Amino acid sequence: MENKSLISRLAKVYKEQQYTYFVTDGEGNTMAEGLDELTARMYAMKDSSYSIGRDEEHVRVIDDDDTSISYENKDVLSEEELNE
Repeated sequence: MENKSLISRLAKVYKEQQYTYFVTDGEGNTMAEGLDELTARMYAMKDSSYSIGRDEEHVRVIDDDDTSISYENKDVLSEEELNE
């Protein structure tokens, strides 16, 4: 594992997940993808039938006892790394 600070690793994960939005038309066709949320919302304003969505791979998951949030594509951080 690289010796990067926790904040650096978190910033990298945030940046990777920032561009996970897409825009579809009223018929399910993808009009744009790989957008950040604001750009997707602005693009969707071009037509009243457009709507935005988010890539399912990056949606957060809360476990059954509501104690942790994870992302499918994240690195697993140990307790030590969280306390750095």
